[in-house]
Amino acid sequence: MSKAEETKTNTGSKRGFGDLGVLLTLSLLAATFRGCNFTQPQTTPASKLVNTSEITYNPNEFMYKTVTIRSKALAKIGPASFTVKDKQLFDSEPIVVVNASGVPFNLPADRNIEVEVTGSVRRLNIPKIEREYNLNLQEQYYKKYINKPAVIAQEIKVVPQQNQITQSIKQ
Repeated sequence: MSKAEETKTNTGSKRGFGDLGVLLTLSLLAATFRGCNFTQPQTTPASKLVNTSEITYNPNEFMYKTVTIRSKALAKIGPASFTVKDKQLFDSEPIVVVNASGVPFNLPADRNIEVEVTGSVRRLNIPKIEREYNLNLQEQYYKKYINKPAVIAQEIKVVPQQNQITQSIKQ
């Protein structure tokens, strides 16, 4: 075998290994990123339940974040709003929930039934909330809650009671 043929053979085999290395690297990268979802924005854990007292005592920690709270509704304070409060803490302030979901929500007649609310925590500033969420709130209902933390709800639902869950499992 001549020197030229030997060089050609060695270069070809080196190139083959180089292509194999590139192929393996690309395969590893594809396998690594296959499970990643780059199209969805990173969200805060909205499914984590937060107590209303946590929001009232540390409002800045939750401001502009999406939270989920589960509580008994205290009172309706306008056509699209109601208050909630942790029942076990007597000194905590109630929080206003503003329904911005676009779906009407009637409070349960039975005040022992809990509601689950998911939405963004904001300071209650009526003109700003009306503008941002295209709502028409009557300011006179909210006077004692102005500039206090509120949840601007994107989803509100009634929490099934334990006996309702048991009955649906039996059926």
